Amino acid sequence: MIRPGATLRLIPLIGLVLAACSDDPIVAEVEFERPETAVEYDVELNGVENENAAELIGKALELYRQQEKGAQSVAFLRRRAEGDIPTVLKIMRSYGYFEAQTEVKVFAPEDRPAPEVEETAAAAPAAASRPDADEDEAAPPRALVRLNVDANSQYLLAAHRFLLVETGAGAAPVHPDARTLGSPVGEAARAAGILAAEDKAVDRLRAGGRPYATLIGRDAVADPERDELEVETTIATGGPYGFGQVSYEGLETVNAAYLDTYIPFQEGDPADPAKLTEFQRALLDTGLFDAGSASLPDEPPAGELAPVLVTLEEAKPQTVSAGALYSTDAGPAVTGGYQHRNLFGSNETLTLDALLGLEEQSLEARLREPQWRRPGQDLVFGLELRHIDDDAYEEYGGTFTGGLERELSEQLTVGAGGLVELSQITDDDGTEVSKLAGVPMFADYDGANDKLDPSKGVRARLAVTPFAGYVGDDPASFMVVDGTASTYFDLTGERKYILAARGRLGSVIAGDLDTVAANHRLYSGGGGSVRGYKERFIGPLDSDGDPTGGLSVAELGVELRARVAEAIGVVGFVDSGTVSTELFPAFDEGVQVAVGGGVRYFSPVGPLRLDVGFPVNPRKEDDFFQFYISIGQAF
Repeated sequence: MIRPGATLRLIPLIGLVLAACSDDPIVAEVEFERPETAVEYDVELNGVENENAAELIGKALELYRQQEKGAQSVAFLRRRAEGDIPTVLKIMRSYGYFEAQTEVKVFAPEDRPAPEVEETAAAAPAAASRPDADEDEAAPPRALVRLNVDANSQYLLAAHRFLLVETGAGAAPVHPDARTLGSPVGEAARAAGILAAEDKAVDRLRAGGRPYATLIGRDAVADPERDELEVETTIATGGPYGFGQVSYEGLETVNAAYLDTYIPFQEGDPADPAKLTEFQRALLDTGLFDAGSASLPDEPPAGELAPVLVTLEEAKPQTVSAGALYSTDAGPAVTGGYQHRNLFGSNETLTLDALLGLEEQSLEARLREPQWRRPGQDLVFGLELRHIDDDAYEEYGGTFTGGLERELSEQLTVGAGGLVELSQITDDDGTEVSKLAGVPMFADYDGANDKLDPSKGVRARLAVTPFAGYVGDDPASFMVVDGTASTYFDLTGERKYILAARGRLGSVIAGDLDTVAANHRLYSGGGGSVRGYKERFIGPLDSDGDPTGGLSVAELGVELRARVAEAIGVVGFVDSGTVSTELFPAFDEGVQVAVGGGVRYFSPVGPLRLDVGFPVNPRKEDDFFQFYISIGQAF
């Protein structure tokens, strides 16, 4: 017992409570077959009024964790209970109850007494009644473990001071203020708050250019008469350092000069470890490396600059891919791809994609030079050759593009460039050749948490392309504006039920529909827009029942995704869309609606999608249903 008026020095305080600061203690469990003589038991916890402490006790004690297995004997149960006493005391101290005491009583089944009145219900997550007992069946007698905790007073943290030592040469560092760092000064002396404030103090010193700042320890003085605690934390700050020269290990084909463009600091800047983490992440995001690290020397170097060593393991630069698609409308299709991510040593990326289907065949080549002239800016070129033959039109065409893309933030990318296009298009009005030049511009925001299977966040893209040239023998000029957005909500926080919504709004600013080449008109319908309708089939139809496209489009889709097993999911969706020959969507011309469902198989390369959509208000030209198979979610 602590005598009133005495001052007790606790060294170290946190050493008594570290084990209680985790909600999930690490416990090694060994499975044994349950002996026939095993004793079943209940646990009664009394005297813990702090709900958080009681909940943590219920998770941490072996009494609770092993309760379903029982105990080999009453004597073994008593040893288990006594072994949990230090854990109870650590948890109570972590919440400021430094004078807490614990008494354990173990009763054999035949000696079991009635529950004590002061039992704390919140403290018994696994407790008082037999979990598998039938209400109508008298349960066999069970042993009882009674934990009586005398919490005594909860101490307040009267003061928390930081002592800075080994500060090195130069100006003294700014003294940390415990209260602003979140230490519970003036409140209950919770260990978690004290530890967190210490970590923040060390992190701030390191971020301020003292990368070798280290926590030495802490002393605590308790005043039992006042129920107060004072803590002094000692930190060796180390001297101030700036970033020195950056060197690389492990490079074989990648140019070091290219990697230098990702360095987020200048030589001499304060050596902030967070900047090293940012640098390391940027290098790994290039896709050139399987592993890598950026670090300072283990020991403080001589001088004022700390050199940076980057250790990297290069990845294979070439990738070959293949895939397959199927829809009721377009039939089967196969895809193939090839990518070389390091053509000339500076992450120049060549990508080749091919599509071979019954209605569409295409070959696309793209070349990207990253970090062109400035960090975050890429120079891109592309060439696409295609043949499309569906209900809307038949096209033989080619497009060459070139431009710049700039990453304004981790989520936002913008781009602009130029294109030239030559196409021969056959539709209901005959065959004509279009020769067009354009200036494509876009803004792309991706705040979703996964590329192929997002569960939260927002995505949005706005593309604007003015065109000028000839459609047939007639001069033509028009501008296509097309925007899409999607959002995702994790309804349970466990990625089990996802509500996803998608919208699209587009317009072609032109004198009339005839001045716009058929391949640049707006269409809707298909596996990526309104499922249940054929590709590009929503909107005005000509005399033969084929789509003509329009000058405006609007789409809205909602999908509920549920994961019913680790690798299997199901979805239900409602999609809708309209296409109009007016500049803005004219909903009175008809909105086509579809409903449907699907199955997802979550493979290592992404979800495999199988969807079936049914038109709600079909026209006579529409099919009864559409069936789709592809990789990735619908949006």
